[in-house]
Amino acid sequence: MKIAYVYELDAENVTVQSGRPHAILQEMRARDCDVVPAFPLDRSAQRSFLWKKLAYRATGRIYRPDRERRVLDALAAQVRLRIADANIDCVFGPGSHAIARLETKRPIVFCADATFRNMLDFYDDFTGCAPEYVRQGEAQERAALQAAAAAIYPSKWAADSAVRDYGADPGKVHVVPFGANLVEPPYGEVKSRVESRSTKTMRILFIGREWRRKGLPKVLDACRWLQAQGLPVVLDIVGAQGYRGELPGFAHLHGMLNKQRPDHLAKIKDLMVSAHFLFVPSSAENYGMAFCEAAAYGIPAISTRVGGIPSIVRDDVTGSCLPPETTADAFGQVMLEIFSDRPRYRAMALRSYEEYATRLNWHAFGERCLEIMGDAREAS
Repeated sequence: MKIAYVYELDAENVTVQSGRPHAILQEMRARDCDVVPAFPLDRSAQRSFLWKKLAYRATGRIYRPDRERRVLDALAAQVRLRIADANIDCVFGPGSHAIARLETKRPIVFCADATFRNMLDFYDDFTGCAPEYVRQGEAQERAALQAAAAAIYPSKWAADSAVRDYGADPGKVHVVPFGANLVEPPYGEVKSRVESRSTKTMRILFIGREWRRKGLPKVLDACRWLQAQGLPVVLDIVGAQGYRGELPGFAHLHGMLNKQRPDHLAKIKDLMVSAHFLFVPSSAENYGMAFCEAAAYGIPAISTRVGGIPSIVRDDVTGSCLPPETTADAFGQVMLEIFSDRPRYRAMALRSYEEYATRLNWHAFGERCLEIMGDAREAS
């Protein structure tokens, strides 16, 4: 299949969008698809609206020019030029901006981790938006869904929004989980590591650049509660950009780790190997690839029942998903109960790996994505 891969950013860069565009691109190439790159695109049209962004900021409102019609038209025009003579079978985008205003006779398929409505008043960056920006976001989302022969989301939460909030045809909206951006160890090694994890000291791993949204204060309080119960705890913190608070003795801040650097990647893997739980009680999360990565290492995840997380973390099967208002002590109690019941913990850890191996990986996503594109091509 000859596929035009359309994206406004550089899909070859593994640091873009948590590596999602790059991972999908690699899967298509690995399946011998003839990929025509239509990325990155010139986004300079946004500069014309800088004055508007500043004006809204002065009023305390959030506005971005990325959904202005002129900006979307400029992206679509570039795509048309790049694929004009390519004789492609299908257009694919790992996002919806560049295809929203694209006119082509070929079927369009895109994937996204959320709809605009999902993010509105959910993330801080989408709270207090200017009414004009809200109208533009709604229009862009609706246009993308109307243009597409198929839309792929990694969670039922996002897919339901496409149908409910934008009137998308349920038959062309698909739920296909995203994968993990780490090379997983073999099952035998994971099983051995699970068996060798300490029964005396609990090791907790927190991963998140935006530490407030990801719930680091609650993680610290839960660890303090566990310590008060007489259980030794080690907390490893990855990310937490800009955190300046004083940390207790059980906590170790490793900072921002770049998977592109071999030494940083090795450190991430070491932390994964020894962790009993990934604990990230986010207040908002479209998806959360760190949960997929934890599953690849047989680590049960403890998190909140928000956004797309429940599509990854199966409550009482591969971890625990609790309401976002759950207290730190209650989170600590859940982890203590699982940790203290060795057969339960072992089963949960191994089931986490099984979930990764069967559905939370990029190979599974790539296979299903190409099936959807093939169906769209046949129907066109």
